[in-house]
Amino acid sequence: MNVLVIGDEHTYGYGLSAGKLSYVGHFIRQISRTGRAVSVDAYAHLSMSQTIATLARLPLNQYDLIILQLDHTLVQVPDSQLAPATVAYVPAVCAELKITGQSSFNYRLKSVGTALLSLVWPFRERMAISVLLNQLRPYRHNVLLVTPLTSQDRVRRWLQRRGRAVALQEADKRLVSVFDTDSIIRPREEYFLLNDHSHLSAISHELLGLSLYDFYQSAPTIITIQSTRKN
Repeated sequence: MNVLVIGDEHTYGYGLSAGKLSYVGHFIRQISRTGRAVSVDAYAHLSMSQTIATLARLPLNQYDLIILQLDHTLVQVPDSQLAPATVAYVPAVCAELKITGQSSFNYRLKSVGTALLSLVWPFRERMAISVLLNQLRPYRHNVLLVTPLTSQDRVRRWLQRRGRAVALQEADKRLVSVFDTDSIIRPREEYFLLNDHSHLSAISHELLGLSLYDFYQSAPTIITIQSTRKN
């Protein structure tokens, strides 16, 4: 089974101690327990324009599942100011997704800048998500959209709420399956790393990954790839 994952630093478990799986790792582990071999291509820290460009050059028809976890920063700083995105190829369920993280200061500064851009141009994120989902329309039966993760940080949470609302509305128009992370993760201290208001703890990653797998199995518009065994 070939899986494509595009998301933020939670896809590779930013801040988790060695040996702890991200929510993607837990999700893939559940699939592998059904007897299917799983290969994962994972991209992180893409701006919306970078995501659109990446999808345009990938052989999307070769993926059995496309997980798109929207970052809360739906309006990004210019691409010229961003470091190139890193891809990790994950042949085994327990392999780590090694993608370079970013400092907490730069991360918060980027969030504030995004919020200001959202106020100046409030429709940009809707337009971007609309273009993105239209691009994925031919593969929508293999697409699982994950809403932005909440945060205890007020700026990030405001952006997350805006992004979540837009994602739900645009996905509903196109009959794309959406996993709403707000039903699992709440903006409370117990869900996050110690002294970190924005990144999930190991327990939260496990909870999110298992819930995502359950949703994947029951999502009405997802074509689940069943393993075939010869008698």
